[in-house]
Amino acid sequence: AIIEEAHAGGVRVAVHATQLEAARAVVEAGADILVHSVDDAPVDAAFIALLKEKGTILTTTLTVYEGYGEILSGTPQLVDVEARLMSPTVRNSWDELAAAPEGTIDPEAMTARKEKMFSRIPMMQANLERLWDAGVIVAAGTDAGNVGTPHGPAIHRELELMAAAGLTPGEVLVAATRNAARIFAAQPDFGTLTAGKLADFLVLNED
Repeated sequence: AIIEEAHAGGVRVAVHATQLEAARAVVEAGADILVHSVDDAPVDAAFIALLKEKGTILTTTLTVYEGYGEILSGTPQLVDVEARLMSPTVRNSWDELAAAPEGTIDPEAMTARKEKMFSRIPMMQANLERLWDAGVIVAAGTDAGNVGTPHGPAIHRELELMAAAGLTPGEVLVAATRNAARIFAAQPDFGTLTAGKLADFLVLNED
C-alpha cells in the first residue's frame, strides 16, 4: 500500500532488504530500488528475471559490513583516501571504542561480531557478479553514515570491493556514475558524458 501511494504521487520507492525473500517480495510489490545487496543466499534465476522485468536498481553497500566489523571489534582499517578526507570527529569516535576501559568490552564478543559481518561479504560479492553479468542495473552505494562507513571517501573502498567481486574497472565506473544517477531519476540529467546533460569533467595528464 505504501508503494502504491508513493507511486500515485510520483515518488520512487527505495526499500532496505538484505535477505533474498524479502527483496523478492518488495520487488514484486513495485519497489524501484533495493538498498543493499542480498547477503543470505545466492540470487536465483527467477529473482534475476524479476529485477530485469521491473527495471529495479540494486545498490551494493559492500563496505558497510566491513566497516561495522572493523569498528565494533576495535580494528579499524582505512584506505588512504578515507584517512585523509574523513571527518576527524568521526575518526576520533572510533578510537574511543578501541580505548574503552578494560572490562567494559568482551574481546571475544567483538571478534565474533567482526567475523559475522565479514562472513556476509563473499555472498554479496558473488551475487553482485551474477546480477551484473545478467544485466541487472547495479549502482555503487555505501550506506554511509553507519559506523565505519564515512560519508564521501567510503565510496573508494566500495569500488575496490566491487572490483574484487569480478567487475572490470570500466564496469565499476559505470555503476558509480550512470547507474548511480538512475537512483535519483529514471532519466537523470547527469551521470553520463552526453550532450545536453550536466557534467563537470576534469582531464588530468596523470593517473
